Amino acid sequence: MAGYSLSKRSWLGVGVESTPGTALVAPTVYHPAKSIMKGTKKREQLKEERGNRDGVYGIVDTIREGAIDPKGPFYADTSPYFMLGAWGAVTSTQPDATNLPNVHKHTFALADQPKTLTLFKNYDAAVYVGAYAVVEKWTLKFAADGKVLENDVALKHLYPVKYAGAQLTPTFSPVQPFAGYAPQITLGGVSTLDIDDVMIEFDQKCTLWYPAGGSADFAAVYFGERTVKVDFTARFDTDALYNHFFNGSRTDDSFTIDVKGPSLGVDGANTYYQELNISVPIISYDSMDHDLSKDNVLIKAKATAISTANQTGGSPMISAFVQNLVASYTV
Repeated sequence: MAGYSLSKRSWLGVGVESTPGTALVAPTVYHPAKSIMKGTKKREQLKEERGNRDGVYGIVDTIREGAIDPKGPFYADTSPYFMLGAWGAVTSTQPDATNLPNVHKHTFALADQPKTLTLFKNYDAAVYVGAYAVVEKWTLKFAADGKVLENDVALKHLYPVKYAGAQLTPTFSPVQPFAGYAPQITLGGVSTLDIDDVMIEFDQKCTLWYPAGGSADFAAVYFGERTVKVDFTARFDTDALYNHFFNGSRTDDSFTIDVKGPSLGVDGANTYYQELNISVPIISYDSMDHDLSKDNVLIKAKATAISTANQTGGSPMISAFVQNLVASYTV
């Protein structure tokens, strides 16, 4: 009797590629998320004049690609793999190597050539592999009222192939997500209690290069323009924040979130936490709309990050660090 393929038995494995497009033989970690891995082909329908009214006389498969969309809570140990895929560079240090050697701080920065990933998607009855995975969109969002930090990612990769290696048995860490009320928000250099939900969205253009050479798969990825958007909801008890957009002279802000989870260790006066910190040095407001759907008046703010990285004393659009018990994200 055949077995039963069950949705709840699905899983997603992730690893960083040493050479773009060279698939890993097994996942480095298993990431808790909901995701669907898709394979798509561009197909050419043959519709020439052939002496009758029939519409299609044949179909020719041309190029192909894959895509996947992991969605779910942000986990401080496994979600950073997608941060590396989005931004491209990471530097890992030990804040207290002598007394707490298991605590590591990973600082993420923008790079022209982001890291590529190999993704393993299990559907219970079969496992599929998507190599040369690149992040097109990375989104972090949270709401204070009854939610957790969430991380949605959109990736492109090579057309999925069926996994042919040894049987994989997923194992997951005990790390839990951050509660949505936990982030500490700093706006314009000042801590604020006026904001209750936030979405940070990183987008980059990825052009897949299909050469004439006998293969339907892309051979390289070219990374283009990248942008960062910051949207949030704030209470309108005063019009101080609203005036940053409303006044004729533009007033930009900096935007930082810092969220701490459980303690990873204590050394004297220093406590090291599981932590996520994201900094957007300059946001310029695109719009601020009043919202009367709640008992209190709110404003919905939409902003774009501005880069001054090529100026003296300037800064990139976005940077971040994660503190956890993971030694490295590049091995």
